[in-house]
Amino acid sequence: MKTPTTTSHSLTLSAFLWKFVCMQPWSFFLIYFFSLAWALDSTLWPYLLRLIIDTLTNYEMDRANAWNALKWLVVAGIFLWVMIEVCFRYRDFLRARAFPKLEANIRIAMFDHVQHHSPQYFNTHFAGSLSNKISDMTTQITAMLQTIMVFVPAIVASILVLIFFSEVNPLFATILGLWIAAHFATSIFFTAKCVKYSNIHGETRSILAGNIVDSFSNNFAVNLFSRFKFEKLRLYSFQKLEQNANHHAQYCIALMLLSLSIVFLIGTITLHGLLIYYWLENKVSTGEVIQVFNTTFNVMMLLWFASDLMPQFFQSVGIARQALTLMQDPKDVIDPPETPSLVVSKGEIVFENVSFYYGNKKLFENKNVHIKGGEKVGLVGYSGAGKSTFVNLILRFYPIENGKILIDGQDISQITIESLHKQVTLIPQDPILFNRSIAENIQYGNTEATIEQIKQAAKHAHCTEFISKFPDDYDSLVGERGARLSGGERQRIAIARAMLAASPILILDEATSSLDSVTENYIQESLENLMQNRTAIVIAHRLSTLAKMDRILVLDQGRVVEEGSHIELMNRPGGQYANMWQMQAGGFLPDDIPDL
Repeated sequence: MKTPTTTSHSLTLSAFLWKFVCMQPWSFFLIYFFSLAWALDSTLWPYLLRLIIDTLTNYEMDRANAWNALKWLVVAGIFLWVMIEVCFRYRDFLRARAFPKLEANIRIAMFDHVQHHSPQYFNTHFAGSLSNKISDMTTQITAMLQTIMVFVPAIVASILVLIFFSEVNPLFATILGLWIAAHFATSIFFTAKCVKYSNIHGETRSILAGNIVDSFSNNFAVNLFSRFKFEKLRLYSFQKLEQNANHHAQYCIALMLLSLSIVFLIGTITLHGLLIYYWLENKVSTGEVIQVFNTTFNVMMLLWFASDLMPQFFQSVGIARQALTLMQDPKDVIDPPETPSLVVSKGEIVFENVSFYYGNKKLFENKNVHIKGGEKVGLVGYSGAGKSTFVNLILRFYPIENGKILIDGQDISQITIESLHKQVTLIPQDPILFNRSIAENIQYGNTEATIEQIKQAAKHAHCTEFISKFPDDYDSLVGERGARLSGGERQRIAIARAMLAASPILILDEATSSLDSVTENYIQESLENLMQNRTAIVIAHRLSTLAKMDRILVLDQGRVVEEGSHIELMNRPGGQYANMWQMQAGGFLPDDIPDL
């Protein structure tokens, strides 16, 4: 039975954004509330200027008494200026606190979601592309919210100016209303295409970034084969796709701005031409002319500024939607609701009629295996026999199609993955280390371990010999993916880490393959001590490392074709294990079955 999964395909960008905005509801409410000061600035100042000009006109012949009428308008102007400045500055301080916190919350949530995917997910996704999408989401969400801070005042200003113009002349309000409606209609008309092309550009941009990181990560191979031109030409194909997608997105935006310019020109000529005609006919005052001119200019500039930001908004929406696919990807292996933790007493592992397919390839079908608690079992077979898959299923890195895997009678699909991985430790063939200190890498097996415990584990794994050669001892950084260490040194760090974890079930996947013969002899002793009183599963191409196993399972295309101790299998005439023992070269089993 497959491990149940959840899906977030129904998650929309607006719902995702709203979730994080609601973590700081008052901050964002006040930010947008105080942003409305822009609307007041655009409409109240021209109205105040109209009153001042009309007052000056009325007192043209009696200037000595004009101050009594003007002083309250001046006070109102000072109050309006101070109020608007206070609103803007308080909004800025709120924004300085709310937006970084919003970005941090989004970044951590996305990181945690992606991190909980299985290794199979990371095998099919570029790490650089995943990281780029998390970065894109944080920056583009901020850009979207900043743009909305212009949209909201623009809409409110449009409503206010219609009210003010109705008081001057209903015809002016009608013309301006049609102008604003045409402006918004034009913007909305181009929205779908702009978002579509921005979505495509966002995806091609992520793919391009993933390929750049992939090339950088494998720079050693690029240098080794001198494939600089090849990598450049290969990257150019992805860059061409990104460039074309970016061109389509920018072209759509330019077409939208051209259309808005035409609407702006028609509206300006119509409204202002009529305004001048009414003034010549003495139907409006000079102050009203100044108010209409200034208000129209202020509001339309605000609307134009908002429209000018729409390309950025569309692009941000497109990129953010592509980044949201990380959150829409269903987790391939998850814990069922109210899942209990695994409790290990003996370490017994049982496969009951397990079937597993990797894509369309059948690896296991109705597989039954019983490993007793405390038993040391070796797995051997040619490449593709199913050895690594066997242990990956125990770790729930892949969901099975049918059957059950039990540990001490507990179905591992019905217990938490975290508790499973605390009870089962894997030492892989090619351990990948963090670009952190040696001590931190060893401590990863037990984050609560003291430095003395770390050093003790390192000593048992024979790490102290090379650690002492580093200038910063245990505080030395190992480089990206452990690049400053040799393969054998990385392997010994992984062994020390496993020793510190002290799990009751231990899996060794070619754990000594990167070690020289002398070091391997030391490590074998440490591993034997580590395997004491534990259930151990050991995969090895070097068959001599399996000689002391309690039992050896010989796998061939997912089936157990032989099992028994080393002596029993060696004494089986014509047996596959005995044949493999005879044909292993340099102590190692060949990857494929040789031609006989």
